[in-house]
Amino acid sequence: MWRSDIPKHMTGIAAYEVAAAVAEENLKVGLTVIVDAVNPVEAARATWVRLSERQKSKLIFVEAYCSDEGVHRKRIENRVRGITGMPDIPWERVQERRAEYEPWSMDRVMIDTAKKSPEALVQDVLMQMGEV
Repeated sequence: MWRSDIPKHMTGIAAYEVAAAVAEENLKVGLTVIVDAVNPVEAARATWVRLSERQKSKLIFVEAYCSDEGVHRKRIENRVRGITGMPDIPWERVQERRAEYEPWSMDRVMIDTAKKSPEALVQDVLMQMGEV
């Protein structure tokens, strides 16, 4: 959306609705869908719940968090996105976003990214989902 010159303050939940529309079309043809989204507020999470209900599909939320603030900050400060037009997010904005994050009211798989490799975290998620 931001690449289309839509002001960032106007995208909000609309970006989730666009992603949900794409996900729904894929579910309709029998594909598995994985959505990588922050889902910081209940309204965003509700988008996926409604989609799952409409398509009678299984929905599993996975919340990835980093319990070590020093590691988290280092990751943010060293991250190179390489996406034209998308500015880096300063640590201060990450802290602001954390304060805006709404508590979860539904079940989810939680993984702490502070000390494990991505491969180990995938195994943790699969185990918690009962897939291993």
